Amino acid sequence: MKQIYLLRHAHAEPHGLGFSDFDRPLNARGQEEAKTIADYLHKKRVTFDFVMCSAALRAQETLEPLRPIIGTDAIEISENFYNISEEKILNHLRQVSDERHKILYIGHNPGIAFSILKFSKIIPNFLMEGITPGTLTGLQFSLDKWMDLEWGTAEIIDVFQPNRDGSEVPAPQEP
Repeated sequence: MKQIYLLRHAHAEPHGLGFSDFDRPLNARGQEEAKTIADYLHKKRVTFDFVMCSAALRAQETLEPLRPIIGTDAIEISENFYNISEEKILNHLRQVSDERHKILYIGHNPGIAFSILKFSKIIPNFLMEGITPGTLTGLQFSLDKWMDLEWGTAEIIDVFQPNRDGSEVPAPQEP
């Protein structure tokens, strides 16, 4: 049995503020979302034995609050995971060591959304509303080797969207 948790980075500063796309940091809302994701994983006692993270600043900043609770130091941060298609995500996952059973992959849309869609046996309703920044989706596969990973074979075991309950993350208070 293998599990993958796909996490779209939290909200980032918009394009055009003097940052390249690669160097856009999380905005205040995104920083709060990343903390909320960490709290969620901690409360659910979800840990991982391997993390794959885009080298883009916003993905790395999403990872930071998770580090104390993810349960591993086996973290690969790579430009190879930056803004890639679902096919490339699949190819990277197929190369993971079979000793790893539970992976967290932090990346970008549209690759994350298309990966969830294509991995799922049944199209999940939440996809109709979109994969908002900070969406975490857990997928479970009945396989022993990552090389055998295929589309349409996953059961969705977890979905968390920091702001989907209708409330907004409060803005940080000014000192």
